[in-house]
Amino acid sequence: MADRATIRVAVPRGWARGVLAGVEAAFAGWGLITVFTMIAYLTLRSNSWMNDTTPRDALGLGGDLWAAVIGGTSVVGDVHYRAIPTLMGALLIVLVRILLRTTAGYPRSAALFAVPGFLLTSWLLAGASGIHSHWWTGTIGGVLIPLIGSVWFVASGYSRDHEAPSMQHWISGGLKLGGLSVVVLAAASFVASVIALVAGWSRMAGIQELLGASSAADTSFIVGGQALFAPTIMAWAAAWWSGAGFLTATDSLHSPTVAGPGPIPPIPLLGAVPQTAPGMWVILAPIALGIGLGVVAARSFRREHLLHQTAQGVLASLITASVTALWMWSATMSMGSMRLASMGPRVGWATLALVLEIALPALIIALATHPTTRALLGEGAGRVRNEGEALRRRAAERASRVGATASTTDEAWAEASDPAEAGDTEASADEAGAEDREAVADGEEADEMPEETNETAADDASDSEAVQAEGDAEDPETKATRREGLN
Repeated sequence: MADRATIRVAVPRGWARGVLAGVEAAFAGWGLITVFTMIAYLTLRSNSWMNDTTPRDALGLGGDLWAAVIGGTSVVGDVHYRAIPTLMGALLIVLVRILLRTTAGYPRSAALFAVPGFLLTSWLLAGASGIHSHWWTGTIGGVLIPLIGSVWFVASGYSRDHEAPSMQHWISGGLKLGGLSVVVLAAASFVASVIALVAGWSRMAGIQELLGASSAADTSFIVGGQALFAPTIMAWAAAWWSGAGFLTATDSLHSPTVAGPGPIPPIPLLGAVPQTAPGMWVILAPIALGIGLGVVAARSFRREHLLHQTAQGVLASLITASVTALWMWSATMSMGSMRLASMGPRVGWATLALVLEIALPALIIALATHPTTRALLGEGAGRVRNEGEALRRRAAERASRVGATASTTDEAWAEASDPAEAGDTEASADEAGAEDREAVADGEEADEMPEETNETAADDASDSEAVQAEGDAEDPETKATRREGLN
């Protein structure tokens, strides 16, 4: 009896190191948030409005902030709050990427085991230390943060693999080009955010005064807390200049064509929100950015085959779209139950606009400037030029044939009409001479020959009819030639 086929499922070597990297990243992030919260408590506990706050409350606030970092929701008085400190999330991704270096000597799949290690630890910390947060609401962030770090680690290792087949180099090129697109988009958004902050500095200072910060420590913690939302502000700026806009409340949209007149929450950073609507010409900035990326892709990321160039561009576009959508989602928040229930970019529209304005022009330029494309266009232009010359040559030949036919017809008409006219003239002259001679003869012999005169007249009539019959009975070829000339 033959042995049955068996399938063995084995955990890759190094999986424990991947799990440990995820656990360490979660504990490090939670510890950093907790320490920051306790320092703030110890610094501000002398304020009268913190008389009832205890260290246990401060620790619970740290747990709630940790839940917020991983995208969790806190419920206070039946009102759901969700605001992700995106800068802390970005730092955690970088931390996971660094800790996974311990798995470098093992299969790449071992790095993915950082996801369950980070997720389970995040659930434990949020549920044990949080007061108002629901630990299960942080599942999305608990998966995405280590997953992005793991994929980043695996992709960076793949991009350094020089032994891969040449036909697969477009994968590493697509990863690099997609990463470059994301970095350039983030840098441009940072510049736009700085411009908005400078333009709205006076309004931000006015809101800061309304918060009643009485010391430098109060001001430092207010500014530091807002600094944790730096990527959020950058996402709002990118959504604004893409044309899709963002919401400061459910009834207040801000975009290049709309400036929401509604009141804004008492958050100093929101003083940088544009107060006017300049128009859709603003989207020329991301389009110019996409054109620049296309030029870079055409020069530094060119592949030999047009198909590989296309696949590389599509992969880079997918990476740009995925990261942009995740970035825009992380920048949304809910700060209340009514007007502030929805704030931030319109994720779908902002992502679509940025992909069409940046990724698509870069792909088109890279493909349009590829040598194969230019060769095909050259062949097509040559074929069209040759066909045009052939058409012009045939038209010239047709025109020459028509001209030759017309000249031949004119010559034939002239040759056919000249003899006929000469014959008619001579016949008329002969008839006239005969008539004169007959008239003289009639005058002389009128009395003698009356019968001959009658016979002569009859003969003249018959002669005239014969001449006319001869003029009508021309050659059939001559008549045909004459009809062709007339036509």
